[in-house]
Formats: sequence, C-alpha cells, structure tokens
Amino acid sequence: MQEMSEVGKIAMGQAGAFLAVFITTIGSTLGTSASGSAAVGAWKKCYTLDKPAPFQLAVFSGAPLSQMIYALIMMILINNKILAPGMSQEWHICLTLGILSGIGLGFSSFYMGLVAAKCCDAFGETNKGFTNNLMILGIIETVSLFVMVFAIVLLNTVKIAAPAIVKVAAPVAEAVAK
Repeated sequence: MQEMSEVGKIAMGQAGAFLAVFITTIGSTLGTSASGSAAVGAWKKCYTLDKPAPFQLAVFSGAPLSQMIYALIMMILINNKILAPGMSQEWHICLTLGILSGIGLGFSSFYMGLVAAKCCDAFGETNKGFTNNLMILGIIETVSLFVMVFAIVLLNTVKIAAPAIVKVAAPVAEAVAK
C-alpha cells in the first residue's frame, strides 16, 4: 500500500478544516430558514391584525448564524495545526475533528432555528417574553460553545508523534544493525 504524500496529508487536514464550516453551514441554513419563515408568518399575522410588527423577530431569525463563527474559528485552528511543521502526519485527527465539530455545530444551529421559530410565533402573537426566549436560545448556544471548546482542547493536545518515535527507535535500529 502506497503512503499518502505530504501534500495529500495536508490537503486531507485542510478538508477537515473546511468541513467544519461546510457542515455547520447546512445546519445554519436549515435553522435560519425555519426561524425566518416563522418571523415572516408572525409579521404577516401582525399586519393582518393592524398590530405593529416587532423587529425583535429578526434577532430570533439570526440566532442560528452564531455557530458559523465557531466553525470559522475551528477552520482556522485546524488549518493552522495541519500547516505547522511536522503536523501533516496528524491529518486524520484534523479531518475527524473538522467533521465532528461541524456535525455538532450544525445540529445545534438547526435545532436553535426550530426553537427560534417558536420564539417568533410566541413573541409575534403576545409581544412578551423576549428575554425569556433569548435565555432558551442561549442554552442551546451553550451546546455549540461546548462543542467548539472541547474540540479546541483536543486539537491542542495533538503533538508530533513521529519525531519522538524516531528518537526512541533510532538507537534500537542501530543496535540491531550492528
């Protein structure tokens, strides 16, 4: 079996970096479309009843976008890790962290959008509970922060393994060769 080239390993690690953003984008798109649709529906209801349409619904609609910032941070950190001298051999960790953090952030975005849609409906009808609704969205946001922080902690524990192995194995190889 042929070993992957240095360029190939870096490319795989960078694919992980991009996948963190790409997968999160799917969740954010689904989440913002759900909450945005609910905001438009609530505004329509307000206009129909000659009530003022609350601007706060735009805040709920945009809530699932924050995970994109966390995904961008992950992308930058993973890319920096894979481009560090000697780190290309750890491409599989960078790829895995990118995929899994993207999935975690994407799911959080999607479900935040579903809850934000309910917030739009409730606030659009009652014009009450804005702070309470934001607190619930903040709890979901915390899940995203945990995903990002835990992935960063794990990424920072990845060290260059091969030089340490070479240092230990080289004297043994020399002794065997004699």
